[in-house]
Amino acid sequence: MGVSNMGSGSGLTLVVGIPAYNEEREIGRVVSRSLEYGASVVVIDDGSTDETAAAAIAAGAFVVRHQTNCGKGAAVATLFDYFLRHHADVLVMIDGDGQHDPNEIPYIAAPCLAGTADMVVGSRFLSAAKCEIPRVRRFGQVLFNGMTALASGVPCSDSQSGFRAFSRQAICAMRLSESSFSVECEMQFEARARRLRIEEVPITCSYALPAKRSLLAHGYDVFSRLGAMTIERRVLGTAPVRDRELVSHSIIRVDESYEAPVLASGD
Repeated sequence: MGVSNMGSGSGLTLVVGIPAYNEEREIGRVVSRSLEYGASVVVIDDGSTDETAAAAIAAGAFVVRHQTNCGKGAAVATLFDYFLRHHADVLVMIDGDGQHDPNEIPYIAAPCLAGTADMVVGSRFLSAAKCEIPRVRRFGQVLFNGMTALASGVPCSDSQSGFRAFSRQAICAMRLSESSFSVECEMQFEARARRLRIEEVPITCSYALPAKRSLLAHGYDVFSRLGAMTIERRVLGTAPVRDRELVSHSIIRVDESYEAPVLASGD
């Protein structure tokens, strides 16, 4: 049974969201397979310079496009705004690079649909997970997992996972300010601050395709922002009181129920 059917039976609506940057190679396949489970699929194209948006639309997704590349955290902020304005109940977020298996969307979404969790993290490090992570990546991810758990006070075996589910209550409660890949780490800080219930489920993950970004640069970005968040939130006791400002974006293809926000320019 697909999640869309599960959601319909309980009166809940599931949306699948995909933050993407230059993912024309895999985005169509991810969208088409995700449509089997969600009531709709939305792709947040973070200023791609390739045909990501066109491929996503051809596969059946709604697309919201940033005018420039602003970072994953900015794409997540736009995705959350879309979700809330779409009046849906559960959001499943999945990466657009094809590493995750959309057929696992039901398992990711189930705790939120059942009301037993506010946020679900698809983990590559639980014993039942089926992931052959390259050695260098595994070392860095395990290191960040431990550092993020220690800094945030919230244990999680996969702090960098981009395969997650959120209840509407969680998205309304969280105040995210990170603009880069550190946004997943920030979610653990927010889970503690907002008293959100987190569950983890094992997932599969493929690393057949080469990485498009520098692992060193990615690691440095997350490490530096994790340090800053630790000082701000745990040492100084400060936390965002409102979400980051939305960046200018264009509505390329969207369903009629989406009430687009009014931005200063670029819409």
